[in-house]
Amino acid sequence: MSLKFSSTASPDNTTLYSNNAPDVFSRGSLMFTFELLRKHNPELALTIRNIVHGTPLDKSDQDIDCQNTDHFRVQISPLQVRAIVEGLVAQDIPSPSPENMGKVIMAKALLDEWAKLARKMLQELPEEQNG
Repeated sequence: MSLKFSSTASPDNTTLYSNNAPDVFSRGSLMFTFELLRKHNPELALTIRNIVHGTPLDKSDQDIDCQNTDHFRVQISPLQVRAIVEGLVAQDIPSPSPENMGKVIMAKALLDEWAKLARKMLQELPEEQNG
């Protein structure tokens, strides 16, 4: 598990986070989500893009100071996460071929990331709502 430490904290920048936390997404994952959703759900896609325009989580001193290594905490509603998962599942992703293998793998990994956040949100529901 990769943990990050920082000396300052704000609502968006916690002092400790893991790149593997269900609610932490890389800049690339969020932008790919935006690209895949923007034609079918532009409002939700804009919500995702706005996360990237916020302040990224603090990086450790060992991280390269590059936008591509930025991570963001995603704080959206469970209904929005559900819409993202449904939107990604509905994508017309072609069968893997040598020309599109990378995109297919990335789309499946992206769906897994959002499903992981959805599972976390379900586990955090009060018992009477989790049925």
